[in-house]
Amino acid sequence: MIKKYALVIFFALAYVFTWSNWLPQALNSRGVTSIQVPGFLTLLAGYGPALAAIIVASLAHGRQGLRELFGRLFRWQVGIQWYLIALFLPVLITLLAITLNNLTGGATPDFSVAGFPFGPAETPLWQKILILLLVFTLGFDGLGEELGWRGFALPKLLERYSPLVSSLILGALWAVWHFPYALSEGSFLSVVPLHWFFINLLAVSIIYTWIFINTNGSLLLALLFHAAGNVTSNLLPILPPAASDLRIYYFTIAINCAIALGTLFLSMRKLEVQKQAV
Repeated sequence: MIKKYALVIFFALAYVFTWSNWLPQALNSRGVTSIQVPGFLTLLAGYGPALAAIIVASLAHGRQGLRELFGRLFRWQVGIQWYLIALFLPVLITLLAITLNNLTGGATPDFSVAGFPFGPAETPLWQKILILLLVFTLGFDGLGEELGWRGFALPKLLERYSPLVSSLILGALWAVWHFPYALSEGSFLSVVPLHWFFINLLAVSIIYTWIFINTNGSLLLALLFHAAGNVTSNLLPILPPAASDLRIYYFTIAINCAIALGTLFLSMRKLEVQKQAV
C-alpha cells in the first residue's frame, strides 16, 4: 500500500509537517487566533518535504530507497554548463527583469534594503554570497525542500508521466504548499497575488525539470539552483514592502514563463527520452 500510494503519502506528510507551523502563524498574524506553536515545529516545518521523503522512501523501499534518495545529492559529474545555469540563471533573470522595468519607465529598486540576515552588514559581498549560498543550500529552502520535491517526488512522477505533466503537477502542489506562508502578514510572499505566484512556480518547475533531467537526476544541481534563486532575491530584492509596485516581479514571471516555453519547444521531446536514465 505504501509503495502504491507513495506519492500521495509523501505530499500529505509534507503538507502536514509544514502546515502544522505555517497555518497557526498565518492565523495568528491576522488576529484570527493566538495559538502558541511549539518551537520544534519550526524545524519540522522547514524540513517538512525532506522528512516526508525520508519517511516514505524508507517505508516503501527500505535502505535501497534511502540510498537512491541521498545518492542524488552526489551526482556532481555533469557538464560545467549546468553549474553555470544553476548558479547564474536566477541572477540573470532578475537583472533582465530590472532592466526591462527601467526601460519601460519603472522605478529603480532600492538595493539598500537588500537583506543579509547573517553577520555584520559590512561583510564583503563575496562573503555574503558564499554564506547565503551555503545557508540556503543546507537550510529550509534548499535541502529542506528539494530533498522532497526533486529528490523524491519528481523521479516518481517521471515514472508515470511526461516531463511536462510531471512539472505541472509538482509545480502546482509546490505552490499550494507555500500558501499558508504567503497568507502570513509580513512574510516575503504576503504582497504577491497568489494566482501570479502559482503561475510563476509552474514555470519555474518546468525549468527545474529541464535541469534535473539534463543532469541525470542530480539533486545537487537542483539545490544549487534553488539556493542561487534565494541568494539573488536577498541581494537583489524585487519585491517592495507593500503591493504598490510589483512590476519587476511581473517581469520576472514573464521571463520564467518564456524560458519554460523555450525548454518545451526546444527539448521536451529529448527530455522524454532522457528521463528514463534519471
